[in-house]
Amino acid sequence: MEHLFQTEVVEFEKRNYSTPLVLGGFYGRGFTGSVSIGYIIEALGLQEIAHVRSQHIPPVAVFIDGELRHPFRIYSDKTGSLATIICEVPIDMEGLYETSNVILNWLEKVRPREIVILDAMPVNGIPEERHVYCAANPKRIEELKAYQISSAESAMIGGIAGAVLSECLTRKMPALSLLTEVSVNLPDPGAVLSLVTALNSVYSLKIDTKELERSVSEVKATLSDLIDKYQKLQTSQAEASKAGSIYD
Repeated sequence: MEHLFQTEVVEFEKRNYSTPLVLGGFYGRGFTGSVSIGYIIEALGLQEIAHVRSQHIPPVAVFIDGELRHPFRIYSDKTGSLATIICEVPIDMEGLYETSNVILNWLEKVRPREIVILDAMPVNGIPEERHVYCAANPKRIEELKAYQISSAESAMIGGIAGAVLSECLTRKMPALSLLTEVSVNLPDPGAVLSLVTALNSVYSLKIDTKELERSVSEVKATLSDLIDKYQKLQTSQAEASKAGSIYD
């Protein structure tokens, strides 16, 4: 099928980049990557400087903070030392290579010091303990141990996140992925908090996490209340069943 138009990065605000750190979060498991990047954008007051245009991106718009936006966007700080890439919709499979190739072409011009893709590993329920893992080259894995970040024993990173990492390998660009556990069946702001805390530790980003900490506490309190009510219901039903058996 002939393409309607080529995939491209449409820049509408220029920056003088200074070997920036580039963070990426995309549509995926638990929306952890995209939600984490969205939180960082808001917390650091980053400005949108470009979007990705492609027929492989669903023709939708997202409404954020009273403004319509493209679903695949690039942000930067004013100094050009930090950039983020966020995509809140899935990219179709046949367009992954083309889209990742276009993104890497843009990144080569920016000359990032490191590209960090945020992702998650699905688990059932809310994890009791949080861990952050990395998928990186052996040297970087060893360096990240100092921040209590272990190597992921095995991980399959798919979608546009995996395609970007694969293209980074091909072009020998410095890249890694940070991953954490995320609940597949419950709201899980703890996953976002874990990744943002790890970024603060490794890259000294000074992202305020108070709002995330409040969200985690609220989810824990809600779950604790639900569990308590469920246990009381179970006890009540058991007692009713036992009382009924006495009179049989």
